[in-house]
Order: sequence, then structure tokens, then C-alpha cells
Amino acid sequence: MQSTNPVAHPTSCCCSLPAGALQVLTQTRDQLRLLAQLTEPHGEGGPDVVYLSAQALADCFDRLADDLERIVEAVSPSRV
Repeated sequence: MQSTNPVAHPTSCCCSLPAGALQVLTQTRDQLRLLAQLTEPHGEGGPDVVYLSAQALADCFDRLADDLERIVEAVSPSRV
């Protein structure tokens, strides 16, 4: 099993993404999809009601920001 995955960068730079960072990135993607599903309208013509408390939503965004920060810190740029 590989421990890093090369990620193409638009400036012709290659970054090494450790396996742990890739896992966090994948989980972050899944959390964003869950938040998108939770905020989708569930009926036609009814009011758009989100069943999350403001604190729960703030906690989700805070965790996502922390996860993304860890990914950014884990990426080590290297020239091709």
C-alpha cells in the first residue's frame, strides 16, 4: 500500500499527499456532502427548514476547517 499520492498542481508542481491527509480530505468531502444533503429542501412548496442547531452547524464548519488545515500542513510541495 502506498503512503503518498501525487497530486497535480496547476503550476507544474507536484505535491506529495500523505495517506493520512488523503483520508482526512476524503472524510472532509463526505462531511460536506452530508451537510449539503441536510440542507436540501425536502418537500415541494414547503418552507426550507434546516434541522440543525446553530451550534451544531458551527461545530461542523469548525471541524472541517481544522481538517483542511491539517491537510494543507501535510502537503509537501516538490518540483517536477
